[in-house]
Amino acid sequence: MLLRLEIRDFAVISNIVFEPSYGLNCISGETGAGKSLIVDAISLILGAKASKTLVRSGSSSCFVEACFDVTDLKNRSELDKILEAQGITLEEEMLMISRQIYVNGKSLARINGVSVTLQFLKDVASFLVDIHGQHDTQAIFDEKSHSGYLDSYGGDKITKLHSKYTSLLDEYKQIVTRIKGISSSPDYLDRRREYLEFVVKEITEADFKDGEEDELIETRKKLQLNETTASALSEVLSVLEGSDSSSGMGSQGAASDTAFAAKELARVASQDKSYTSLSARANAISLDLEALAADISKILDEMDYDPDLRQKTEERIGLLYDLKGKYGKDIAEINDFGAKAAKELSEIDANKDLLSELKTKRIASEKELLACAEELSAARKAAGKKLSSAIVKELGDLEMPNAVFDVQFTRREKTRFFSSSGIDDIAFRFSANPGQEARALSAIVSGGEASRIMLAIKNVLSRSDNTPTLIFDEIDTGVSGKASAAIAKKLKSIAEGHQVLCVTHTAQIAAAADCNFMLTKRVVSGNTITECELLDNGSRVNEVSRLLSGGNGESSLRLAKDLIQSFL
Repeated sequence: MLLRLEIRDFAVISNIVFEPSYGLNCISGETGAGKSLIVDAISLILGAKASKTLVRSGSSSCFVEACFDVTDLKNRSELDKILEAQGITLEEEMLMISRQIYVNGKSLARINGVSVTLQFLKDVASFLVDIHGQHDTQAIFDEKSHSGYLDSYGGDKITKLHSKYTSLLDEYKQIVTRIKGISSSPDYLDRRREYLEFVVKEITEADFKDGEEDELIETRKKLQLNETTASALSEVLSVLEGSDSSSGMGSQGAASDTAFAAKELARVASQDKSYTSLSARANAISLDLEALAADISKILDEMDYDPDLRQKTEERIGLLYDLKGKYGKDIAEINDFGAKAAKELSEIDANKDLLSELKTKRIASEKELLACAEELSAARKAAGKKLSSAIVKELGDLEMPNAVFDVQFTRREKTRFFSSSGIDDIAFRFSANPGQEARALSAIVSGGEASRIMLAIKNVLSRSDNTPTLIFDEIDTGVSGKASAAIAKKLKSIAEGHQVLCVTHTAQIAAAADCNFMLTKRVVSGNTITECELLDNGSRVNEVSRLLSGGNGESSLRLAKDLIQSFL
């Protein structure tokens, strides 16, 4: 979960530190105070594109840093593997992510001090935070996203079926492509044979073994550590013994200089006994430095660091990444690709009537693909019924008791039958009032309805969501009264299994929070400054009262206290 967020020179924010807790954290404040800037800052941590306009006026850059505790991350092993491949190590189960944006538009991203690309940052951040803002609410209107929501709800069963389907679809497309190639080009087989020979040769010569990638990464880490240590010790030895120079102008070094000093003091002490103590001390220091230089020299001589091995390891890793870019995401897939290429090459050489053989294969492949597609469709329809029921229940809790929610399946035409998502077009249908036919979500006019549907979907999906921190940016847009209270209860429910951050302007949601933060804006010496304050119990009552009535009158304060108490 997110432990700490520091923001410096970001828009109207000079410097704030935001430290949310587990549970429901609400962020409120006057309009224009910069509440959504916290969400914008976290978006940068997640890999969002940066703009130089984010840099505070008068500053050369802005800086955002987030600290995450990944101790209880459910898919931790998968994250560890991604980090290790980039040479990033965790310290005390903490992950530090930072972005620095410069006024020239350039930006720098780091994870635990290691510079990373934005794509890598996005890959890592996807394990940590999921933001649901007004843009995401609009996303539910896009029917292309609906199959993704349904598959997330369906869990492992649908995920595995979809993976099997896409694998079969890929094989089917390869067969069809080969048939078209042979039918349309007389020299296709010659060109295909040449390509397959290259693939088999490249993969065979690389000869990667299962588990070798982990061994290479571990070797690189050890060599990098040894190289760093050797470099540091060499610098120390250079200070102690001096440095050689081809021009003969090298320095003598601390050990030599100290020995000279000791010798001079010994000469002085031989003439004046009052310097005997100083001479002895200088001699002892000189001997210690000589011994230290000898010990360090011995360590360097015995150190297990092989520059050639380092270069070979890097070249081997580079070759592996090159092959992964061509043939598969890991060694197993690369070798499998090579085996299939060798098999196809053998078929080309052995089968004189390859076109006829491929057509037979296509019929069998299409039959298997269709069977899998039907199985996937059936699983999705079963999940769709459960999802519909679950969302209808959620909408009832969100003051929409007559709402109808349905998952519609439309079988595609034969000309576009097989697609990467399956053989059905999937779309959510909704009606808020009895007697009205369920229609596309894009027909929803009310922003309040859209917000509640989005929250209902997210609440249902969050039960199987591994992302520890969920952020809702003004999910209460367009709602008030009972609907606001219902949304507050839902956020409270989600926060039982997640860390939830919510930017709000609604008293009910602020009253339901486990922790309240208030952003305020003031002008100091002509500059606008935004501050973030963790509210104590008294300040919390005052803020809920302000959201209720705009002030802190006695009746408003009493109502605020009652509202807060109702969520305890």
